[in-house]
Amino acid sequence: MESILIDYRPKEYLALETAVLLALADGADRVVLDLDSVDALDTDGVRGLISLLRRTRAAGGDLALRSSKPDVRRTLSVTALDRIFTMVEAEAA
Repeated sequence: MESILIDYRPKEYLALETAVLLALADGADRVVLDLDSVDALDTDGVRGLISLLRRTRAAGGDLALRSSKPDVRRTLSVTALDRIFTMVEAEAA
């Protein structure tokens, strides 16, 4: 399975959506969104993740998330997104 890592930038949603769909069109089976560029996920951020998941699955791919930030991980847990998305651990440096 080929994966590609993309930084999650909710303020640039259209560019993010385009990058995810292009990665899938270029042969990636899974796109991993790195959420470490945000300190917290608000309602719009959660909504954006769900929308991207739908678009990714409709295109035949998978969307996974990774974050090392406790506040972001807590939001993913409270909203049950950590059970809907595949969660990927950050690689050790």
